[in-house]
Amino acid sequence: MKTKTWMILILIITAASSFTFSYLLSQGQVSAKTITVTETILVLKPETTIISDEQYERAIRELLQYVRDWVESSRGLSFKEDVEIIVLTRDWVVKHWGVGGLNITQVRIEEAVLKSLFIVPEDFNLTEFKVRVSGYMIAGAADHTIYVVKEFFDPSYRVESGSILAHELMHILQGEYFSLPRPSSTDEQNALSALIEGEAGLIGSQYLLEHGVKPRSPSPESILEPLEALWLFPYIYGEPFVRYVYERGGWSMVNALYDDPPRSTAQILHPEKHLEGWRPIIVDPPPHPGGEWRLILQDVIGEFFIRQVLRAYLDGLSANRSAEGWRGDVLQLYERGNSYMLRWKIVWEDEKEAAEFLEAFTRLLENIGAEKIDERAWAAGNRLVELQAEGRVTLITIISYARCPVCA
Repeated sequence: MKTKTWMILILIITAASSFTFSYLLSQGQVSAKTITVTETILVLKPETTIISDEQYERAIRELLQYVRDWVESSRGLSFKEDVEIIVLTRDWVVKHWGVGGLNITQVRIEEAVLKSLFIVPEDFNLTEFKVRVSGYMIAGAADHTIYVVKEFFDPSYRVESGSILAHELMHILQGEYFSLPRPSSTDEQNALSALIEGEAGLIGSQYLLEHGVKPRSPSPESILEPLEALWLFPYIYGEPFVRYVYERGGWSMVNALYDDPPRSTAQILHPEKHLEGWRPIIVDPPPHPGGEWRLILQDVIGEFFIRQVLRAYLDGLSANRSAEGWRGDVLQLYERGNSYMLRWKIVWEDEKEAAEFLEAFTRLLENIGAEKIDERAWAAGNRLVELQAEGRVTLITIISYARCPVCA
């Protein structure tokens, strides 16, 4: 009988947690495990190896044993249980963990948020995108099992493949020795994922260096599309965050991160803030808009998400500078028939930071060709946008109509 397990997927193009995580969690539609890495999905665990190739599997198991010993020595932690390794095919992964792993409701809500905020065009299909990137899985870890995809994993390249195994083995050690709180929002989920991926990434980099290979830097945010950057956040910024801490206090200081982990992408982006005790604030949501609007999402999405919203139409420097004063936020998505209303309340460090963000978002609207209706309202395609500010608080309301009554 097949059993369900939590599967941690490591992808060439990987997925950060979905924007709908916190709301679906609160509704009991998804559940969470103590340790979460990158994207955690509920899947059917294969009972047997998908590929039978004795020579290939012997090479993998020999490499696994060597890397396991190295990780134990380097990290100073011993494995409590044996580690199994299973070989999969790319087609099997796409069928069972790509198409089969999607929550259609979750994807629909996530896509509505991305489109409402102009990150992706109206004809963008998020389901197709997620299925496509699932086919680039290299390796993954669940419980005490490592999965590798034969098309992308070649044990004859012992150093590079050993680095991937070191990364996965570190995830198994994390599950044995540490625990993390259940994330309450997408921003917190991304921060926790960055911690987990950052430590595993650092171990993988150390393995490469010790074996004479210079680690490749992850793709910089500046060359990625905003959606790609959102999905790759734990890999782009996780390792620099953990390295910053490691260089100041070694593994003991890294261990302490699990007792007081980062709760926002702002802390990952600015590790000095985390070590200085800076923490995000909880923002009260705006009141219900009235009428027949039905709340389908409430979430906190954080500084890095703000960066990507702005970076979609502004230069990276302006986007980063305008997002840096983030203190906390709450994003809501309402549904009424075929229309959506997005409300995004953001609290900034001070009024100057709030004004800077509002000015940047106004330039975004100008750059997409939105028409200004009055002092606070804009029409953009099938959307009406309203911008408000009071002190250090900004509120963006975007209504996406199936048929806009006033849009051009």
